[in-house]
Amino acid sequence: MKAGTRVRIKGLVSASHHNGKTGTITGTSAPAEGRVGVKLDDDARVLAIKIGNLEILASQSNSTGKGQRAPPEFDGSPDPNVLALYYHYADRAFDCFNAAEYNTQMLRYYDHGLSVRLVIPRRIGSSESNLYFLVGLQHADTDKNTLCEVAFNCGRSFAGISMLVKRRCFACNRPRSAVCKSCLCACFCSEACENSDVGKDHRKLCGLIDTSSIVTEDECVQLL
Repeated sequence: MKAGTRVRIKGLVSASHHNGKTGTITGTSAPAEGRVGVKLDDDARVLAIKIGNLEILASQSNSTGKGQRAPPEFDGSPDPNVLALYYHYADRAFDCFNAAEYNTQMLRYYDHGLSVRLVIPRRIGSSESNLYFLVGLQHADTDKNTLCEVAFNCGRSFAGISMLVKRRCFACNRPRSAVCKSCLCACFCSEACENSDVGKDHRKLCGLIDTSSIVTEDECVQLL
């Protein structure tokens, strides 16, 4: 989440007296611990708070206003045209890619010096079909990486670019499909789908991704 976002602190245990206080994000603080700096409204102090202990104030929540919310048809939709959620910075709005568009955009990122550094599971709701993975890319020049809108709304502090991708087959759109073991960034449900046109197009991207440099997690965090 970028600096300037208005937030409220919640769920602190050892410093519970700060719960309910509001403030403004100043930037990344202790990124390895998933913390951001929050300048409190009631004094001049800046606290390092974990993303999980912050909520975006209603006026800026991703559930209000065009340009500040994910498309409502994204969650749980079987439409293959809403496979991957991203934030369009020029338009200041969330939008979606289908499999071919996602693959093309990922190749563009690699052409511009970005590479995948994070792939972690996420779930929305209780349905087993609503499984996702968050893909995070970072630029080789760390000064070009800023706090990411999509990652923040997925409960993760991440400086770079990220997309929330459904665990659906990129070829036939079958839910709960297996993640490609070679790159961790695409899903195919069968060998036939891997050899489809979409699967063949994916191979170039797959060959660029170095999984040894990717941070992964086993725990699947439920967002809603």
